[in-house]
Amino acid sequence: MNAIVTERKIRLNKYLASCGLGSRRACDKLIAAGRILVNGKSAAALGVTVNPDKDKIEYKGKTFKPVANLQYFAFHKPRGILVTADDPEKRPTIYDYLAAKKIECNHLKYVGRLDFDSEGLLLLTNDGAIIHALTHPRFHIKKVYEVQIDRLLKDEDKKKLMEEGIVSEGQVLRAAEIKPMFDAINQKREIWYAVTLFEGKKRQIRRMFTGVGYAVKRLRRVRFAAVQLENLKQGQMRRLTPREVAALKNCGFPQ
Repeated sequence: MNAIVTERKIRLNKYLASCGLGSRRACDKLIAAGRILVNGKSAAALGVTVNPDKDKIEYKGKTFKPVANLQYFAFHKPRGILVTADDPEKRPTIYDYLAAKKIECNHLKYVGRLDFDSEGLLLLTNDGAIIHALTHPRFHIKKVYEVQIDRLLKDEDKKKLMEEGIVSEGQVLRAAEIKPMFDAINQKREIWYAVTLFEGKKRQIRRMFTGVGYAVKRLRRVRFAAVQLENLKQGQMRRLTPREVAALKNCGFPQ
């Protein structure tokens, strides 16, 4: 009796992510825009499946195959550079910064963002599955920030930020935890708090503190999921350890 051979099918967005093109959401946008070709024809419908063994998948004239050499890095982003691949205003980007230091990273995608005036831990990888898992809202990935503000945070404002939240641009913004550092005031008379988020909305911390009347003077991310900034100096980049990579992969991916 002959065995029945079934074709291997995979969702197009998942396949493109495995090729290092970006997160599944980013790949969905490319698919919806009709920029992905499958066997020479535009695949503009979401939910399309492909057979990687038979189908030819192209983007910008390039045929995509799954990435064989997956790479994972931590980068300490300085203030004054953008987390983007290209800026119409020609402001410096992380890729410009690293290229100037002779670090080849154009094949890597950033995980999440830090705004122009913020600093701290940024992850870079060509693993589309991890990018998707770490940026998708359903997974509630832990991120910790050190925030310098202009004055001591009142108890009622701290409670509001953690419980009720701030309504900003139609979104409710909350912190999971806010803890004073060095009893809030260090020897330089700077006021710092450690803020934990499980969300990733644009400029969230700045919008939260502004919403209760405080100015953010400095902001740096010190933890993203299982990876911590620790002693990585500004502008430096390091490979993640196997243990860190394994922990990231345990964050859970949608099927």
